[in-house]
Amino acid sequence: MKAIYTRTIGVYDDKLGEAMEISKGLAEVRKKHYPDHEVYFSFQIGGNPRTVRETLVGEQFTDKAFENDQNMSADPKFIELQKKMKGVFKEGTIQDEMRMVFND
Repeated sequence: MKAIYTRTIGVYDDKLGEAMEISKGLAEVRKKHYPDHEVYFSFQIGGNPRTVRETLVGEQFTDKAFENDQNMSADPKFIELQKKMKGVFKEGTIQDEMRMVFND
């Protein structure tokens, strides 16, 4: 079934530039492992601009999607980028949301 997955995470006030660079790398890794999905990283303007949101649109809950997730989690670049997130992204601020698409 097609789904829209989003992850929003807070960023320290003086680290938005670093967060955007890390997010660009994460987008490359995500696109590599999910070539049939739409992948977006964005940041908020207005209000509290210190958040980054990842959005992934595509088929979820299939054997292929689970395999893609395992492969991405083991990708050395992904692991490196996860380490770089420490001190840039605020721990404890992750908010995940999964919405199922029913009109496609």
